[in-house]
Amino acid sequence: MTKPVSPVALLMPRRIAFVGAVLLLGFGTVWAKLYHLQCHRHVEISQRVEEMHRQQRLIPAHRGSIWDRNGELLAQNRTTHDLYADTLQLRDLPMVRMRLGHIEKTSVLDLSRRNSADEIFTRYRHHVAEVIAETLSRDNDSKTIKAEELDRLLADEKRVEFVLMKGLQDEDAESLRRVIEEQNIIGVNIQSGTRRFYPAAERLTHVLGYVNSRNEGQEGIEATLNAKLKGEDGHQWIERDRKGREITTFRGETVDPQHGQEITLTIDMQLQEIMEETLEEAFEFYHPRKIVAVLVEPGTGAIRAMASRPHYERSDMGGTLNNLAIGTHYEPGSVFKIVAYSGVFDRGLVGLDTTINVSSDQKIFAGLNIHDHLNSAVTVLQAFAKSSNRGAYLMANKLGDKNFLGYVKNFGFGQKTGIPLTGEVTGIVMERKTWDNLTYSRMAIGHAVTATPLQMAMAVSAIANGGTLMKPQLIEEIRDDKGRSLDHLKAEPVRRVCSTKAANLTRAAMEAVVSEKGTGFKAAIPGIRVAGKTGTAQLYKKNGKGIDDGHYCVSFAGFAPAENPEFTAIIVLDDPHAPQEELLGGILAAPIFSKLMQRSLQQMAVARSNATKPTLAKEGGEP
Repeated sequence: MTKPVSPVALLMPRRIAFVGAVLLLGFGTVWAKLYHLQCHRHVEISQRVEEMHRQQRLIPAHRGSIWDRNGELLAQNRTTHDLYADTLQLRDLPMVRMRLGHIEKTSVLDLSRRNSADEIFTRYRHHVAEVIAETLSRDNDSKTIKAEELDRLLADEKRVEFVLMKGLQDEDAESLRRVIEEQNIIGVNIQSGTRRFYPAAERLTHVLGYVNSRNEGQEGIEATLNAKLKGEDGHQWIERDRKGREITTFRGETVDPQHGQEITLTIDMQLQEIMEETLEEAFEFYHPRKIVAVLVEPGTGAIRAMASRPHYERSDMGGTLNNLAIGTHYEPGSVFKIVAYSGVFDRGLVGLDTTINVSSDQKIFAGLNIHDHLNSAVTVLQAFAKSSNRGAYLMANKLGDKNFLGYVKNFGFGQKTGIPLTGEVTGIVMERKTWDNLTYSRMAIGHAVTATPLQMAMAVSAIANGGTLMKPQLIEEIRDDKGRSLDHLKAEPVRRVCSTKAANLTRAAMEAVVSEKGTGFKAAIPGIRVAGKTGTAQLYKKNGKGIDDGHYCVSFAGFAPAENPEFTAIIVLDDPHAPQEELLGGILAAPIFSKLMQRSLQQMAVARSNATKPTLAKEGGEP
């Protein structure tokens, strides 16, 4: 009799078939996926794996240095080393316990049984502090003090990562690195980088500018020539294993960095130092709101010195970041009279001996209310030397308003000079259509118009060099990182503003200003012919509504030696503190100009003497 088949037995083959089908389908899917990955996405996946282990290491370019014209270093990048503390690592109990056990030659288990977590942390910090102090200290006393100080800093749990010691010397940093590695210390590490270094930290601040934490130039030459100074970073391809360690045998393509170019300025730091000392003395004595000076070589437009007070302190970036020589404008007052006078000389309308009548009852002055301390018939030379306001208006009036405005613009007013510095402003020159009944007469005497100290210095330089406005130059030379010259200073004439004859006549008038009978007699230098012009302008109230009585901007601009000018200089004092009767350009600014110019000429004479001094022959040998 056939034994009946149980339902379970009947289902078994079906279940096996179903499971087999599922497994087959699963393996088929896996195989299909593997086939797809291997045959169709092999290149893509290989690249992704390679990217995970292959990295591009940056090779930073060195920022170029900046020098003065005599080879004195002004700015340079230096490698710095800082010791950092990481309190998260110092509070990592398993790691600290393991290292302290190794140091004290005991097992982690025994260490944990006998000590609390705080005791372990404290003992490890003591050890780290002592190791650092031992490495850096030169004697036992300083070692003890240093260890105590470091231990206190390492115990600060409020901060995560912070600088423990700044500016380590190369040899100290290397010694610490070696000790940290040998003793397998955690919680402290050396981080190296570069930092911009300015040897004359508080000098030439506005011209040089500064760099930020990313080594990008901010303000001054550092900003305008940032692309040249910064260079281009290079890179190297490296490969790492699964633990992140570099496989040195698989280093790939290397692109060397292009280091920044070297910049030599037209600045002479000996002259710059003279200027800054002179300004500081005047700033302390007169307490003006600001004082500005510029020293120019009139034949080339080369800036030899430029400074102002207040400036900014590199240590804390306090003070003013605005370069006052180019970033602030003022009413130049009577210095501006050179425009009208050179204009009439240029057109042959008057000579130095021409007689003009500056009496207030003349019809031409009616309704203009021009203040003047002369009130009679005088020569053109006398009017200029005594800074007659009505005389200056007569000169401008002879030109006519359109021609006068043309000379104003030809001298560079109302437009940037193009000096390669940040923050330059144009000053204000009103167009003819905006003039009122007083504008013409006020512009002739340096009011109703504003200029920057540099613009005024370049205009006076045009008179000094025979009638050509020059573009101010600040770059003497640019070299690549191999020392090869890429560019040299090239004098750039902007335009001729007047004839040589007109410039010579204006120069003679400016010499008369510095004579005993002129307003600028205090600018005289014994034994040297000086030409210049005084300037005094009343300041306006801060709200712009009316004159601020008792507050003036005084200035003096000139050049020397007058017969063969070596330097043009300008001094501008904004709101100096002095008795009312002394608030004049000829009284306050002229003596400062004289001091600056005399010391500058003496310095150049000394420099030339040293440069031409013959080399002495050694005893018994050739020179």
